[in-house]
Amino acid sequence: MVSAPVSALNRVEAALPNGRNHATYGSVPLRKFFVAAAVAAVAVLLLLLLNLAYLYGTLYHQTERGAAFHILLVDYDEGVVGRSVSSAYQHLKSPSFPTLFTQPSSQYPSFDTIIQDVRNRQYWAAIIVSQGASQRLSAALQGGSAATTYEPTNALTYIWNEARYPSTADSVIESSFARLIHATRVAYNSINGTQVLATLAQDDPVAVRVYLDPIDGNVINLNPMPQGTKVFYNTISMAMPILQQFFFILALNAMSTRFRIYKDLAPKPSGIMRAVVAAAYTFVGALCMTGYIWAFREDWSVRGYQFVETWLVLWLLMHIYFCLIDAATAVLPQPAMPFLIVTWIFLNISAVISPFEITPGFYRWGYALPAYSTYEMLTYIWSNGPAPELHRSLPVMFAWWLVGLAGAILAHRRRCRLASSVVGLQLSTAENPSSVEGQNPKRTGVSSTEEKCTNAAEEPISSEPAATRREETLEL
Repeated sequence: MVSAPVSALNRVEAALPNGRNHATYGSVPLRKFFVAAAVAAVAVLLLLLLNLAYLYGTLYHQTERGAAFHILLVDYDEGVVGRSVSSAYQHLKSPSFPTLFTQPSSQYPSFDTIIQDVRNRQYWAAIIVSQGASQRLSAALQGGSAATTYEPTNALTYIWNEARYPSTADSVIESSFARLIHATRVAYNSINGTQVLATLAQDDPVAVRVYLDPIDGNVINLNPMPQGTKVFYNTISMAMPILQQFFFILALNAMSTRFRIYKDLAPKPSGIMRAVVAAAYTFVGALCMTGYIWAFREDWSVRGYQFVETWLVLWLLMHIYFCLIDAATAVLPQPAMPFLIVTWIFLNISAVISPFEITPGFYRWGYALPAYSTYEMLTYIWSNGPAPELHRSLPVMFAWWLVGLAGAILAHRRRCRLASSVVGLQLSTAENPSSVEGQNPKRTGVSSTEEKCTNAAEEPISSEPAATRREETLEL
């Protein structure tokens, strides 16, 4: 006669998928398996297709929207050089070239007022025609000391802020200035070339060199970013905080279940403990992210207080993500979480990958996303200047934070309530085992495999010595 432990183990082994008795193809629902696999494959493909289509749409026909970048033009010279710049712009004017807004010099009495408007993001850049540029050029063409001391880069000054979307600023704004300089030289020769030849000191090689290179520009970059890692700031760096929180929350939930946090602790102390863990983890996570940004900054000129401010902004962002993902994991089934996380990543990256000025209007709902507000605040910090749009970014961030906190609190209460229900069911089963006999596993939320394992484990244990039972178990 087989002892009770051996009989119970046999039942457990039969109930487990990897038991000794393997089923044949005929007894396995292969059709349902392949249908489920096809559904899963289609779902994953649609997930990636839709998200990548959404991301690619942000750059669709982007080169045709360059006119959305506004550049200030102030002509202090009011001579032939200024007219050459205006003529060159009329030649280059197109949907792909930034729009120049000419303002009177009386509105900008000094360079500082122009720089202030660029810092305040009234304009993406500014072009200044220096006072007396035409007179200096005319004198240099006549030769002599004026030609020797003439510097073509003093004719124009170009002011821009590279910290504001560095990739876009490099590829669109700065390149447009180079095209404008070349077109200005051509326009100058067309406007004034014939008159210049009449007065040109052709026997003076310096004057001839001035004639061949009459106009150039001096570039003032308010916040140079020479590091190559700048291309990651508004791309992969905006995805990492989401992934950090997602993987840690999965581990935290597993540990909380394993160590019976929700079953053995009351909701309030367990909630406080979870809140402390969340604050500490996001605090350290933000420090790590700020650290690797600073570690690879190369010659980027940033200071200690900017490090702290960046750290705090990223801490707020990560805490928002933690609360939101924590709430989602308590409500959604586990297979749905990767779909949610991938979509959330793509939505936030799409909001910061390029300026809204050159993206289709539909994407401007991204103003409401945490990643966009975070990147706006980071560029203000790195620009070391005023922050005129913080009145929009900060309320958006704190609104997300409050929503996340409320969701995390409700999610924690739900977990505690479910854990209490499980404990109550176990207690009632232990006190009155006959009350649960014959219940449908699907109705009670327990799978048939789990029921077999539970029934096998509940078989009466034989009074045989432990050594004998261990031997019989090993023989299995």
